[in-house]
Amino acid sequence: MATALDLIKKSLRLIHVIDPGEEPSADEIADALSTANGMLDTWSSDGLYIYAMKEEALTWPASTESRTIGATGDFVTTRPSKISTSSFVRSSDGQDYPIRLLSSRQSYSWITDKDTTSSWPEYLYYEPTYPDGTLYVWPVPTAAVTLYLHSSQQLTQIASSTTTVAYPPGYKELFEYSLAERLADEFGVAVPPGVMKRAFSSRMMIKRQNKKQVQSTLSVPGIENSTRRYSIYSDS
Repeated sequence: MATALDLIKKSLRLIHVIDPGEEPSADEIADALSTANGMLDTWSSDGLYIYAMKEEALTWPASTESRTIGATGDFVTTRPSKISTSSFVRSSDGQDYPIRLLSSRQSYSWITDKDTTSSWPEYLYYEPTYPDGTLYVWPVPTAAVTLYLHSSQQLTQIASSTTTVAYPPGYKELFEYSLAERLADEFGVAVPPGVMKRAFSSRMMIKRQNKKQVQSTLSVPGIENSTRRYSIYSDS
């Protein structure tokens, strides 16, 4: 496995900032590491660069409409960047039920009676507030249930140049060539056309590989005729 320094040196060689066998200076390493972490942070905001989903079993208490999730939230864990449609609920009697995701704050706001209760929630809305995200469920469960939350894993920041960097196949080239592009701007040099082409093709390959099929959701709960359109033929 490569260290962060190995990847940084390859990126710097690609844009001819250092020669083969030459070691970068401490300042160059520090600048490159900062740029690499900025790149990873940006990629974490783009779901198509995230390769792993995490399942967490979260106990949702009875009579509770919302819970925060994050380092200081009601659920203390990594703040999700995105929630997957594969999440589900396990009721108090051990039965599993799918939970549908609401895609926007507007969809959740349009629920007419947010105090409606049921044995288990049927809908989940995630508001990616910061530093902790906020989860909302509907209907509100009358007994504690277990929410099996499937969420996108953020790409880990690199602590130092000696940190071992381990990613799935394809990510090494993605990292090296995309970082080379960013470092070229940082160091005021031109990006070789071949590097630009490889960086672009590796990004497209990873995005195709990570792309998930999305199922369409049903109508917004609690609102009658939320998806119906007026018909001139039936006058309804």
